[in-house]
Amino acid sequence: MSTDEPAFAGGADYERLLGPFVGDLAQPTSLSPLAYDLNAGVPDHATLPVDAIADAMERALRADPGGALTYGGAQGYEPLRAWIADRESEASGLALGPQNVTLCSGSAHAIDNIAATFLGPGDVAVISAPAYPGAIRSFRARGARIVAVPQDEGGMRADALAEVLDRIAAEGATAKLIYLVATYDNPSGATVPRGRREEIVDIAARHGVLIVEDDAYAGLDFDGPAPDSMFSVARGRGVLYVGTASKTVATGLRVGWVVGGEEAIRHVVFTRLDNGSSPLVLRTLLAYYEGGTHGAHLARIQDVYRERRDVAAEAVRAAFGELASFVLPGGGFYLWIRLAEGIDASALQTAAAERDVAVTTGTLYAPEGSDERHIRLAYPTVPPDTLRGAIARLGEACAAVAAAGS
Repeated sequence: MSTDEPAFAGGADYERLLGPFVGDLAQPTSLSPLAYDLNAGVPDHATLPVDAIADAMERALRADPGGALTYGGAQGYEPLRAWIADRESEASGLALGPQNVTLCSGSAHAIDNIAATFLGPGDVAVISAPAYPGAIRSFRARGARIVAVPQDEGGMRADALAEVLDRIAAEGATAKLIYLVATYDNPSGATVPRGRREEIVDIAARHGVLIVEDDAYAGLDFDGPAPDSMFSVARGRGVLYVGTASKTVATGLRVGWVVGGEEAIRHVVFTRLDNGSSPLVLRTLLAYYEGGTHGAHLARIQDVYRERRDVAAEAVRAAFGELASFVLPGGGFYLWIRLAEGIDASALQTAAAERDVAVTTGTLYAPEGSDERHIRLAYPTVPPDTLRGAIARLGEACAAVAAAGS
């Protein structure tokens, strides 16, 4: 029997039933259907270590089928936690063990897990601005009040952080955490220098505020090694370190982790409400890391993305001229482009889409208010020749917007 009545007609009024913070959330980021996606902050498909991952998954599955295909617990596969702890011990000089690590379904899940543990309605989260939209969404979803700290070329400004925390205290409020991407920030590409990392750690300690260090782009170094992590600088005290395999191995694995003091990790694990990440995937990632090919893979993708960064920078200078400026990042996936006075980022985004080019405006990355002076340009998924052509189209769009506004 057929009917013209639409499926699920009538029934619940979903808008009325939504949770209290849904209306405060921005749209999530996503890949674009446009031909030239300069918004995709993901590894290029051609660089993915497919054969190594396939071999690793088969080894993991054959070694222990029951363990790989059964619930693995909220904290995650202990041998992988031990491997991560050993790596971070070597990097920081701290004595870490599997008890200092919890495994999550990507770094976005790790950040949300931390937010669930430490934030509630009315709590204050201090966040470097501009900021990763996933963190903004997670904090707002917990009902937190977000207070932004401005960046400069060296990332979060320590002097501004001190002023913000003093102001929050003067209001009688308490900041719970400070969130930042200290190395190759998303979206700005900025890296916080070593000395400033020490200042931020000291300021946070004086105020008793937890630092959440999102190090999603660790290993994507183009101009030499990055400074020591905030976690290392703080000797592990008062910092939760968030890592991921998404940018250097594959986003589809959905593996991230949190490293921290044992007490903090216990709390983070306790507030996790699912049955843990996939044991098969966690075992596969460990088998991949232990397979001996990751070092060569990392060196290869550094070369690939360094070339694309340089091509993107050269193309932006040629296509935009005086209509835009940027600071060359030392690694990561992004150029944070500041538009000349009078050029509206949303108008540019629309004009670019008409030319089949996708970019995002600064407003998506603004924890407070809006930002129509910036666009984020992601270069990792676009081969060099295509990248030049896409940025030339983007420059044409920018010139058209500038001409329309003059």
